[in-house]
Amino acid sequence: MGFFKSLMSVISTDGKTGTPFKLDKFHTVYYKGNGVTEVDAAHVAGYYKGIGYFIDDHESDIQISSSEKNDPVQINIIIGGKSVSAGSEDFFKTSVSGLQEFFPERAITINLMDINFKQLKTL
Repeated sequence: MGFFKSLMSVISTDGKTGTPFKLDKFHTVYYKGNGVTEVDAAHVAGYYKGIGYFIDDHESDIQISSSEKNDPVQINIIIGGKSVSAGSEDFFKTSVSGLQEFFPERAITINLMDINFKQLKTL
């Protein structure tokens, strides 16, 4: 997983991923656009840590983005494979309701992405 973290660090310098919020040495939430802030990234990081996605010995990155404050929020989950398992899909689908607390009255879309930011699936 160190490769993924290195790749994300390189990508983040070209503006594709946004500004990093580092929860700890293994987990980063990148935030991008005028509609999300560092506080939003911290909330998302804490939420995914709380539900068991960000585990202590596994590197994982997420990107959140929104153009403007009241626009929909995109949550891009970087996964290591080229396909999405049914279990992963269900896990992330159910996370939307918990994230709604941090983005009240805003639509939230979860996108599962490969390490090159190619969209694998929208939930």
